[in-house]
Amino acid sequence: MRVTLAVFQLDKLGGKERDSLAVARFLAARGHAVTVLTSSAPAAPEQQVQVLVLPIKGASNHARTTSFAAAVRAHHAAAAGDALLAFDRVPGADVFFAADPSYTLRYSGLTSWLLPRRRAMLALERGLFDVTAKSHIFFLTARQRDEYRAAYRLDPARATILPLILHEERYVAVAARDDKAEIRARLGLAGDAVVALCIGIPAKRKGFDRALEALAAHPKLQLILAGSSDRWIEPRVAQLGLQDRVRVLPYGADVVDLLSAADVFLHPAREEAAGVVLGEALLAGTPVIVSGVCGYAPEIARCRAGIVLPEPFETAALVRAIGEVLGQLPAFRQAAEAESARLQQVRGDWLTTIADKVEAQAPRAG
Repeated sequence: MRVTLAVFQLDKLGGKERDSLAVARFLAARGHAVTVLTSSAPAAPEQQVQVLVLPIKGASNHARTTSFAAAVRAHHAAAAGDALLAFDRVPGADVFFAADPSYTLRYSGLTSWLLPRRRAMLALERGLFDVTAKSHIFFLTARQRDEYRAAYRLDPARATILPLILHEERYVAVAARDDKAEIRARLGLAGDAVVALCIGIPAKRKGFDRALEALAAHPKLQLILAGSSDRWIEPRVAQLGLQDRVRVLPYGADVVDLLSAADVFLHPAREEAAGVVLGEALLAGTPVIVSGVCGYAPEIARCRAGIVLPEPFETAALVRAIGEVLGQLPAFRQAAEAESARLQQVRGDWLTTIADKVEAQAPRAG
């Protein structure tokens, strides 16, 4: 079967782009001829799939996005592809991976149609979600699906909620990691230190400032902030007098090592459609404290490997949660390790779910 994948800017290599490449490789491993269409490809070549950069027009981002969608449809039709899977909004795609929140909910009011960017993005979205559309939609979480159902009269038969997304390299890294003491030694952490960790970009959206404020109430706790180099971080650390207890690490640090070295992972994010890093923390056997807005927060509540903070967020609630987790750390760690074992049993389920549906949705399948 000839499968076309569409992702607007593959070279960004964010979560959506990493997911698209993982799906492309998985489909290729199942014997399909896979072509990834994009407007900008990463420097590293792909061995298993073909990556094509489409010429697109437009000075603005929304014009280029609209041009890309049209170019994808034209290329897929000319190539006589069997299935079109879009990771960005391409009306008419057989399958759409909904990685982002709904534009309809974000752009409310009659003025939305007066602004060119909003008008263009809404038109692309409605081409996938309108009642006349036939695209099958993959959602990351039930909450995300319900938000789209509130915006559109989406037929439940057109929606699939994916199993928690964890990439193969994380499983490999967990299996190959050193023990906690060795990892801490490499990171310059004392073996008996009590360590919390935050990971993410951008820092405020992921709640780094919230974690810093809560840290001040736990004088024996150390904090690692990894992934963001936002300029406000170090001045804020100094303002709070936390220089001796906070380490700021740049993007690119080994995520599994950091999670394995930490006693608790803090993710008091302001916005998070899913939060793959929450699953990565569980896979590493690390308890999690997470804000209730995060899409994967129910996973933490389900396995009891941490605490979900109520909304609206209050620093006092985070302070209490840190105290509760650290006070019962063996029990929370045991729950996280049990969830890690379960995740090993469902390894790759999200990829199988997507591949099965893509094969079933192909107009000429069978």
